[in-house]
Amino acid sequence: MCIMWESKGNKTIFRLNGEEALLIVTPEGMTDTFEEKEEGVFLWHRTTEEPVVSMCMEAESLFMPEHTMVPAVSYDGNPWGKDHEYKGLEKDGAAYSYAFHRCAVPGATCSWNEELGAALFGTGSCSGSMQKSAEGHMHHRVLWPEEEGPQVLYSDCWGPAFRGTMEPSSSFTAWICIGEGKGAAKKMLHTAWKQEYAAKKPVRKTEEVWKLSSDYARLLYTEEEDGLRAFSIGFTWNGKEWVKRPDFKYEIGWCGQNASLALSLLYDYQMNGREESLRYGTAVLDSWVEKARSKEGLLLTRYDPEDSLIDACNLGTAGQQFFEAYDQAKRMGLDKKNWLDAAFEICDFAMSRQRLDGGIGMSWNRDGSPHELKGTAGAFLILPLAEAFLRTGEDRYSIAAVRAYSYYYREFANNGYGTSGALDTCCIDKESVIPLLKGGLLMYRATGFDKYLEMAEEAAWYLSTWQWHQTVKYPADTVLGKMGYDTFGGTAVSTSHHHLDPFALCYVPDLLELSERTGREEWKQRALAIWRNGVQGISDGTMQLMQAGPRPAGSCDEGILHTRWGNYKTDGENGSWGSIFSVTQWLVAWPCAFRLEVLRKCGNWNLLDGLF
Repeated sequence: MCIMWESKGNKTIFRLNGEEALLIVTPEGMTDTFEEKEEGVFLWHRTTEEPVVSMCMEAESLFMPEHTMVPAVSYDGNPWGKDHEYKGLEKDGAAYSYAFHRCAVPGATCSWNEELGAALFGTGSCSGSMQKSAEGHMHHRVLWPEEEGPQVLYSDCWGPAFRGTMEPSSSFTAWICIGEGKGAAKKMLHTAWKQEYAAKKPVRKTEEVWKLSSDYARLLYTEEEDGLRAFSIGFTWNGKEWVKRPDFKYEIGWCGQNASLALSLLYDYQMNGREESLRYGTAVLDSWVEKARSKEGLLLTRYDPEDSLIDACNLGTAGQQFFEAYDQAKRMGLDKKNWLDAAFEICDFAMSRQRLDGGIGMSWNRDGSPHELKGTAGAFLILPLAEAFLRTGEDRYSIAAVRAYSYYYREFANNGYGTSGALDTCCIDKESVIPLLKGGLLMYRATGFDKYLEMAEEAAWYLSTWQWHQTVKYPADTVLGKMGYDTFGGTAVSTSHHHLDPFALCYVPDLLELSERTGREEWKQRALAIWRNGVQGISDGTMQLMQAGPRPAGSCDEGILHTRWGNYKTDGENGSWGSIFSVTQWLVAWPCAFRLEVLRKCGNWNLLDGLF
């Protein structure tokens, strides 16, 4: 790769392999300098003759882009899905602008085709924007002071534009990344990470996290009158006290994570000898196998309501957990073949519904008939299929896993994004591509083919576009300011749900494995940053936020409202979400489950504790 640049008059043109890639026009009264930090990465410094109170640093791509990205906000303008979100890059001819705290990388915008790619991102309290010209070129902009417009996305409506202020300044800095195709976006992610990453110790030690999380798991345990034994999906504030949610109560994976919590309590019994953990863990797994079935005898993924669907995300997760639970029971001297049978039953369910093209589907009615066939989240069923092949060596599982991985990875590679992993949305998201990372590593272990490792790494790069590369400093009078919450390492949910959550905890062990297998230290750093971010905000039993009472020990919020999102109209009234820099007040089960899962899969707790 050969990158050259030259300046003539007030114009600077960057070329990649002889092709014009990027044009920068320096306005009158300003001076631009460029310093190449590494191949294709330039630090762009602009000075003005007189201090100014606003700035736009703009770079025009000199190629026709096939893809665009604003990390964690917009992927090709968000063409997939029907949710309330930013659609396209402009509104009535005015380009959207996105605040630094809304984006995974401050002020970042990217565009590329097969041969050429360019990315721009900023520093400080900036905003990013991009707009296509009449010639079809993309104009990338970093803006100061912070602004958002011409309208701002909230969960319940479009809010008015925001424009901040700044002290006069005569010096501004941005980063330019140029590469072959989407290599420019990877350079942007790598550069932003390299600038901000620092090894730190988490706010809670691993032993404390295990105790608090296992305590919360036992608190979630519930016995229903019909004989079901399960973990509640979480606690919610009813205005007087924290109570277990009265509807949509039990789920085997996704938000409820019943199988994972039960398995972790088996480990807790082995580690600490708590008889209660053994009793709860075995009762819940047995209950899902024996009682949580449809009239047709199919394993359910949500116990209630009665018309709830069977979905691939929950089912794939359950399959893996049942396999591991059987192994753990065997180590403990328990005969739980029914758990192993349940895992293989899930594999058989997937194979019987796999199409000729390799796709399996997203969701099914309780009688097993298809409900939704589209969506990358169908890839979650790759995981038990690959695990079944690793255990049995039977070709039927290998063939099904290979066909499924090929189908879902091809869809991801063609689109450049994943869809429908977050089951409460219909949009582009983070969660749907998680099984392509996990599945790629499983398939590499099963086959030894390097291509699966490469595909797993591509999935990891995509997941990194959802990970925060910055620490946002929140005002001291906001909820997040009072919590001392650090955004660095956290991940956003989807293009329609603009809040951070610790869901990435579920692939911390996979990033650590990817780092070990590829030799790339950055994957290990990203894993540790996810862990540090994900152990914030855990209640010790005395934690109180807003008007609610002390939170149960081991609980934490599902969502961090890191930007202008949440409810604009009600702003926290009547139990609704606050609008900005606040929390959801929803103490869901899955963060607790994923923390325990990381700890039981990562043998080196000193690494997680930051004892380098």
